[in-house]
Amino acid sequence: MNKLLPVQLLGWGTSDVESLPSYMLRSAYWHGVSGSMFIRHVLDISEHKFKSNDTWRLGKDGLITLARVNLLSRVTRQTLRDSTGHEMSCEPLDFLERHVRDIGCEIGGFRWCPECFAEMERIGAPLYFKQIWHMRAVIRCPVHRVCLLDRCDKCGSAQESLSARLLVGSCVNCSQPLSKRKHELVPADIAPSWDCAAHDILEIFERASRPGMVGKGMCNLSDFVRAVEEFLKRENRKPQVCPEVRKFVEKYARNWKTHCRLISLRRLAYLMNLTLFQVLACAHHVNPMLLTTVNLDHLPEHLELRKKTFRHHEEIFQKIVKYLEEQENPPTLKQVAEYANVSTGYLSHRFHNLAKKIVENHRDHEERRRLKDRQNAQSAAVGFFTVVRESGREASRKEAYRVLREETGLPKWVLKNAIQTVYAAIHFE
Repeated sequence: MNKLLPVQLLGWGTSDVESLPSYMLRSAYWHGVSGSMFIRHVLDISEHKFKSNDTWRLGKDGLITLARVNLLSRVTRQTLRDSTGHEMSCEPLDFLERHVRDIGCEIGGFRWCPECFAEMERIGAPLYFKQIWHMRAVIRCPVHRVCLLDRCDKCGSAQESLSARLLVGSCVNCSQPLSKRKHELVPADIAPSWDCAAHDILEIFERASRPGMVGKGMCNLSDFVRAVEEFLKRENRKPQVCPEVRKFVEKYARNWKTHCRLISLRRLAYLMNLTLFQVLACAHHVNPMLLTTVNLDHLPEHLELRKKTFRHHEEIFQKIVKYLEEQENPPTLKQVAEYANVSTGYLSHRFHNLAKKIVENHRDHEERRRLKDRQNAQSAAVGFFTVVRESGREASRKEAYRVLREETGLPKWVLKNAIQTVYAAIHFE
C-alpha cells in the first residue's frame, strides 16, 4: 500500500469530528496538490476500482458526495486509514447508517461557525470543517448558538472549490479568513439555549461519537417498530393512545424498508415522547405512558409534514403547448412556469426536452431582437448625423443620444454604442 503523509483526522472520537471533505482538502494542501488530484490518487491506490462513470463524483459536487455515507466515502476512509495509519471513521455517521436509510439527503455542503474558527485561530489549532456542520437539520452552532454560514461574508462565494492552494479556513475566492464577519454580532443573533430545533441530532453526535459507546447487538429498528405496532394493536380499545402515534407506527411498520428516513424518525420520536437516540438505539422498553402523554394538534415547525402536490402531468403539458402556440414572442421558462403554476425545476425535470426548447427559442429570439436593435440604432445614428451635416452644422454625441432616444426608444447602451461608432467613422481622418 502506498504511503501518505500521516495527517490526523481532527476531533476523532468526539462530537466535533472532522468531515471527510475537510480532511481531504487539508491533506491535499500538505501534499502540495489540488483536492481533485489528491482524491483521484486515493481512489487509484484503493482496492476498489471505480467505473469510469463514477468520475463525476470528483467534479463540483465531489465535496458534498464525500460528506455523505456512500461507497465512495467508505472506500476513501478505508484507504486513508491504511495509508496514514490513523483512524478515519466517523462514528455518528456509522451509527446513523446502521439504522436509517437515505441519510444522504440530510447532509449538505460546507457550512461553518466563524466563532469556532476564531477560537481555533486563537489557540493555534488547525482549522477544519466539522461533520455536524454538514447536517441540514443543524442550522446553528451547538456551542455559540449563531447561524452557520455557507458563503463568505466578504465576497459571498460558496466554498465548493476543490482547490487546495490555501489552508482550510480561508475563502477560496478572495482568501478572506472565514473567521471574519462583515458585521459584529448583536444579542439578537444568538439564540436562547433552550431554543434548539436540532437537539436530537446533536445528541446522536454526542452519544455515538466514541467507538464502542453504542453497541451493535441491539435489536434493529424494524423490530422496535413492529413491537410498538403489536402493543398498539393490544391497546386498540383504549382511545387515550395518541392517534398520530398510531398512524405513524402503522405506516412505518408497512414501509420501513424504503421509507425509513431520518426526518420521519424524528417525527415519530417526538410523537412518542422519546429522543431520537432512544428510538435508534432501541435501548428501552415500550412504556405505555409514553404513547399517551403527547397529544398535539400539530408538530413543531421543523418537523411538520410537507404536503405532497399531485399533478396531472399530461394536462399540464397540453396547457403549456397551447400557451406557447398563442404567444407572439417566445416566453421565458419562468413565465411558462408561472402560467402553469409550477416551478422551473418541475419543468426541467418532468419535461426536459420541452424546457430545453423553450430556453433555446427564447435565447434565439432575444439574440435576433438585440441584433435588430443594433441595426436600427446604427441606421438612426447614420441618418441623424447625415441630416445634420447636410444642414451645415455639427452635432455632439450627447445631442444625438437625446434626440434619438426620444425618437426610437431604443435601449440606452445600444444607442450610445451605435452613436459612438457612427461618430468615429464620420470624424475619421
